[in-house]
Amino acid sequence: MENIETIQLRNGLTIICEKIPHIQSVLVAVWTKHGSRHESRELHGMAHFLEHMLFKGTSRRNPLEIAESLEVVGGEMNAFTSRENCCYYAKAISEHDELIFDVLSDLIFHSQFVPEEMNREKKVIFQEIDSYEDSPEELVHDLIVKQMYGRALGHPVIGDKSRVQSFTREQTIAFHQAICQPAQMFMTVVGNITSQRVEELGTRYFSHDPGFKSTIELVQTRETKKQGVLCRVKPVEQCHLNLGWHAYSMVHRDRYILHLISSWLGGGMSSILFQRIREQLGLAYNIYSYVRAYQDTGTIGIYSAHHESSTTPVLTQIWETLEHLKLSGIESNKLMQLKNQLKGSLLLGLERTSFRMNRIAVGHMYFQKIFSSEELIDMVNAVKNDDIIRVAKQIFSKPPTIIQVGPMPESEFVDRIGMTRLFHEN
Repeated sequence: MENIETIQLRNGLTIICEKIPHIQSVLVAVWTKHGSRHESRELHGMAHFLEHMLFKGTSRRNPLEIAESLEVVGGEMNAFTSRENCCYYAKAISEHDELIFDVLSDLIFHSQFVPEEMNREKKVIFQEIDSYEDSPEELVHDLIVKQMYGRALGHPVIGDKSRVQSFTREQTIAFHQAICQPAQMFMTVVGNITSQRVEELGTRYFSHDPGFKSTIELVQTRETKKQGVLCRVKPVEQCHLNLGWHAYSMVHRDRYILHLISSWLGGGMSSILFQRIREQLGLAYNIYSYVRAYQDTGTIGIYSAHHESSTTPVLTQIWETLEHLKLSGIESNKLMQLKNQLKGSLLLGLERTSFRMNRIAVGHMYFQKIFSSEELIDMVNAVKNDDIIRVAKQIFSKPPTIIQVGPMPESEFVDRIGMTRLFHEN
């Protein structure tokens, strides 16, 4: 059983810590409970912009000193922004545990948002946006979320240039103070550190009242589920297709069934779509499936990169595979292999502190409990082939949303997908 404890600070911030005595490091992460889907229309991209700005100077450290703070002791520090949360994390050997708490607290509570730094960082983000546009695979994944869910959940986490350019210092400070109030955050601490030491450092650096006042409202709208076809013509060599079906939320009871289905479809080089479409028929350079889950909704998708002449046969192969899945499910020996694959991924993941950090965060945010590895394995083992067939029929009996980024004109693309039975309800 994992050694996980919860500490509640007087200002409302929760710390969940897991002691791992046989390693030499400590990983500390500060999580917000809001992400890009909570931005108002005029602030699309602000959570990601804030992620950049918290590294651009505090009342005690300039940007270089922030960058050097962990690097000079062999540690690392970074952050990421998603649709439902933001995370700021740092890792170093255990003897530098106080430095980690000090630096993260400084970033979260004492960033200055200097106008000159803001202007410079906007230019950096513009280049990041350009890199997304230059990557058809990343672009096609962003576009399908927008097509399937609309504005709030569907707008790009990174934002767009016009919105980012318009951000003022006042807006940035207001958003920062709204999502970084202690009661709207939590921390995960994983590594060679005791809960007593975590409470000591947490109290020293994170238990005060920062005086943040929420002057803007963070709203999570209920997303409208949509469907459709979108073609983005780009002068690239391959067609990048993304097919998506509305599926289950992060907390849905059938989530493990869906993950097993995704693993069977395109979870690796031994998956049925990879073997059939790439290895046996040579129709695609890359093909895989994926599951995305949020608090109230989710998606299962299939991505393929191939020459435009392969579009119709690729879609036909996908349709035939899904029809077989709905009719027969997954052969018993293969289902057992898939269960072992998921269990192996879980147990190997537990060897990484970053995996444990995310596992604790997901448990706290979505379930208000941390599932043990034994509980998760039991959930996977409980899945039967009848469950596979039931979920497959529920999900794949409706046409998918499909996005193309590639050289094929829209009219030709629509004609080609119309030649397959994938886009008729059945």
